Amino acid sequence: MEDTVNNESRSVIIVDLVIGIFFCILISLAILVLKNQRVNDKLTSLTYTKIHTAEDLANIKNDPKGHYILKADIDMTGVTWTPFTFEGTLDGDGHKIKNLKVLTVGNARETTYDGNMKGYDTCFAAMFDVLRGGKVKNLTLENYEAEITSDQPCFAGSIAGFTDNALVRDCKVSGKITLRAHDRMFGTGGIAGYGTGRFESIDSDMVLICIDTDRANKDEQFMGGALAAGFPDLVKCNIRIDGYASEHGYAHNGGLIGLYMIYPKGYLYEGTFDTNNVTGKITFFEDNEDRRAYCKPFVGELMNRIIHERNNTHSFESKEVFTYDTDLMPA
Repeated sequence: MEDTVNNESRSVIIVDLVIGIFFCILISLAILVLKNQRVNDKLTSLTYTKIHTAEDLANIKNDPKGHYILKADIDMTGVTWTPFTFEGTLDGDGHKIKNLKVLTVGNARETTYDGNMKGYDTCFAAMFDVLRGGKVKNLTLENYEAEITSDQPCFAGSIAGFTDNALVRDCKVSGKITLRAHDRMFGTGGIAGYGTGRFESIDSDMVLICIDTDRANKDEQFMGGALAAGFPDLVKCNIRIDGYASEHGYAHNGGLIGLYMIYPKGYLYEGTFDTNNVTGKITFFEDNEDRRAYCKPFVGELMNRIIHERNNTHSFESKEVFTYDTDLMPA
């Protein structure tokens, strides 16, 4: 009987020992994977092309699928910047791009959709006209300014005019975007103009101005503290917006996004808006008897359900005015 008890005790000890060894192995593997990931990240960053000057930054357009890392703050004062399509990685490494000014749209054209799922051939203005599957991270875009006039559908942003499954993470943007347009649909976004992708841990402080230059024809105007329109994921973004929209058609304005709509027709997506904060206001008028007048703290017009929406806060003012003889501008 005693031998049986001893055998059972030894069996329990052996099982406990095996389990202990197993968990030690798992922990060791986890630590090894973490260390290897850090090593891999470090090695990867060492292979990035280093950006030290404004000329280096402009030369990204010669290899738009490459990987780049800023090694200094860069002042773009006096530099003529033409937006271009970027598909690689830009790591700010904690540095700033200061005083970047955009006065023209880029060469890229993409299809954007209005709330009726009508598609338009559209141009874009921002640091990048299109960010296609690319990554921008750890970057500060300080005192950015865009001053755009367009006679075709157009969207303007700071980092990108159009994002296609892009990632923007751990960035700060500040400045002003002014768009004067009149053809069917157009809009301004604090981070990006129109599109899809993931925007995470971004601090945005932007003045946005959207002016419809044709009073005779109705079009659609979009404005958002993060994006003007699209179906992005927005996570842990701190948005400050001072917006002004003068529209002689249909206004779609939101503290985060003017229009949330999944496109093209038939496509499915489970969106995420999590732990974002919006502060500020949008002042607008909509000179239109067939009124929409969307202006809300988070989403101006919601055309699809956002599946994961939680922990979002705001201190936002929608300020509609009804005098249409003067374009709305900051005081």
